[in-house]
Amino acid sequence: MTASELQPATPPAVEHGLSFDVEDYRQILAARFRGDPGPVTAEFERNMEAVLALLEQAGARATFFVTGTVAAGRPDLVRRWAEAGHEIASHGHAHTPIWRMTPEAFRAELDRVKKTLEDVIGRRVGGFRAPVFSIRWDTLWALDVVQQAGFAYDSSVVPVRMRRYGVEGFARAPALYVLPSGGELVELPLSVARVAGRVVPMAGGGYFRLFSRGRIERAVAAAQDAGVPFIVYAHPDEFGQGRFRAVDLAVGWRDRLAAGLISLKSNIGRRKVPATVRSLLAQFRFTALERLAQRVRERGAKSALGTRPGVC
Repeated sequence: MTASELQPATPPAVEHGLSFDVEDYRQILAARFRGDPGPVTAEFERNMEAVLALLEQAGARATFFVTGTVAAGRPDLVRRWAEAGHEIASHGHAHTPIWRMTPEAFRAELDRVKKTLEDVIGRRVGGFRAPVFSIRWDTLWALDVVQQAGFAYDSSVVPVRMRRYGVEGFARAPALYVLPSGGELVELPLSVARVAGRVVPMAGGGYFRLFSRGRIERAVAAAQDAGVPFIVYAHPDEFGQGRFRAVDLAVGWRDRLAAGLISLKSNIGRRKVPATVRSLLAQFRFTALERLAQRVRERGAKSALGTRPGVC
């Protein structure tokens, strides 16, 4: 045996997780202000074309967490995304947070959207992400329902305390959990980072708009050095041209005021997101979440799921 054969093999570079919450934001707001989401919009389709072009240029494969309203309204688009090599996963039907549903209603919605997506793409759908990351300590029961509905993994947990969501004390690394029902489910938490002594979300969305590209890149590099995948997400509306406007969807002055604030918030830093995603793909290895979930299962290690902060 030669000296070179005695050298340890170079460990493979960490692959990070790339995902998109594929919802038509104008549909969500139309349902809120008018009670009806209406059809999938042309603006959404244009934005998704920009997403697909960026991914094709980078040679990257992503997970698309698709809402039922998009899948039912434009199955041709969803089928094309799958044929392009991207993973199709569930994002609920109409972007309703879990805390507004009973376990029975949540299970019915899971089954409905899973069947819709599987009928469209002709293969099993294994991943789920809750709208508004709405799996919290008070809705942790939802993970049992997700597993019982036939999903292999969930990616809804943000392991930090936030106003509307977050599971403070939850483990930050992907893991295979034994649930209270005895079932097993992989959890792929959204990534966080330490800033000025505090742990804050930095996985995408508004955080990609607020933090500098350099700060986000340093967070991914730190996770890579620790051997932990950094899981990111973005939305189609963050890839749109021009400013996002919601006022035309509102009826009445109160809703118009709310829509104006939504537009203001949505446009802050919005143009930075495509460049940030493009830069991350150029510097780090990213893949679809189903691949990360499979690797977690292959390791075989299991953790018991806690039911209160500090247990996990």
